[in-house]
Amino acid sequence: MGGTVSWKPELILLDLDGTLVDSFPAITAALNEALAARSLKPVDLDWVRRHVGRGARALLADALPGPGDEAAVADLLRGFRQSYERLFLDATPPLPGVPETLQILARRAPLALVTNKPDAWAAALIDHLGWRPLFAAVQGPEAAGARKPDPAMVSRALGAVDARASNALLVGDMEVDVETARNAGVPMVAVATGARSAAELAAAGAPAVLERLSRLPAWLDTRQEPGRASPERHHHSG
Repeated sequence: MGGTVSWKPELILLDLDGTLVDSFPAITAALNEALAARSLKPVDLDWVRRHVGRGARALLADALPGPGDEAAVADLLRGFRQSYERLFLDATPPLPGVPETLQILARRAPLALVTNKPDAWAAALIDHLGWRPLFAAVQGPEAAGARKPDPAMVSRALGAVDARASNALLVGDMEVDVETARNAGVPMVAVATGARSAAELAAAGAPAVLERLSRLPAWLDTRQEPGRASPERHHHSG
């Protein structure tokens, strides 16, 4: 095995929605329940896919006809949260191949969850899916005190396992994940399984884009620890 190139990151940081699970059906169903209760026009799955990524409040503001005032957004958010809490556990399946891939990755490196999903919902979902034992750290916006692309939750996850940013890896499916990795000084690979296409992720500056998470173990097998092969290659995009 002398010449084998293989990278074992000190920590693999994983986004949740669109990276590990398909969150769009539950979000769409909950949003449409809240809209219908207020006699507003429903949205479809593709609309939700295009509008997610900036948090629930921004998503709901976009769903209101015309420029929604703050009170209307807050009211819709209340209805959405009630519906979502009732149905999201059973309506948020793992993406294909993810459960098996998580098992493979967890044998290779500590795993951390870094998600903008509210802490309680993220915790309930990984418990429901039986994934809690696979994660050395779980970080969300409340515990970290900031949402991605702020690097706070990445820094907290790195600290939890005493890993160096330069030898960790962040995996996500949106521009916000690319930005977060850049802000945290962490290498990054994107997966085109969420709201964005491979072309959109590459255009956003993702250094590598995989078609799905199950490709990650093989991708790691073709990489060396960042900077080890040629230290002079320490360029940062952006």
